Amino acid sequence: MSSNQIAIVTGAASGIGLAIAQKLIAAKITTIGWDLNVPEKDLGFPIIKCDVSQESSVIEAYRQVKDKWGSADILVNNCGLQFMSPIEEFPIEKWNQLIGVLLTGTFLCSKVVFKDMKEKKYGRIINISSVHGKLASPFKSAYVAAKHGVHGLSKVMAIEGGEFGITVNNICPGFVDTPLMRNQVKSQMELNNLSEDEVLKNVFLKAQHIKKLTSPEQVADLTYFLCSPSASTITSESFSISGGWGG
Repeated sequence: MSSNQIAIVTGAASGIGLAIAQKLIAAKITTIGWDLNVPEKDLGFPIIKCDVSQESSVIEAYRQVKDKWGSADILVNNCGLQFMSPIEEFPIEKWNQLIGVLLTGTFLCSKVVFKDMKEKKYGRIINISSVHGKLASPFKSAYVAAKHGVHGLSKVMAIEGGEFGITVNNICPGFVDTPLMRNQVKSQMELNNLSEDEVLKNVFLKAQHIKKLTSPEQVADLTYFLCSPSASTITSESFSISGGWGG
């Protein structure tokens, strides 16, 4: 893989996005993060403030990337958030927020780099989706709808980009070992008076064949592979890292 490649990772300030950015940097790929929250701490790579759900913000963030580093070779759409509620109580503002970030954001970020990738006749777009892009769980209507939409969008982009050397793929993690996930585990431990092991196996990982959390580094490793020459004919695919959940 060329060392002068430019990568953009959305939601790169923490969790999965941070692990992906660190993996790409280790491979000598110039990596720029886009995030709604720019951390005060230096993460070892630049972070540009960007609201991926707003086209003007995405256009401005990409202008900054092009002006300083050049056009993107790699885009990792990783921004995410969650909200749970029964259908009849789901607030429309939360529906719009999740669809805006997860689906519209993926579209806007891909749209802004697509022309340059076509001109280069090279591009790698990796969407950090979810096992919920393939199946459903109760109370996650907006999240599941958005992730299913991302998979449909990916198929269209893969068709349009194929003759231009652009590949588009989805990675579908199950439960990933991030600080946010650990906080959810802790809450369930306190709420149900269960041990950490009991919460993981009987609550979060119940549907998985392998009762282990996925590490952010596993997602980062697969992301890197999908950017590599070894994956040059892999496109329009959705790869689960979920311990067999949804398999």
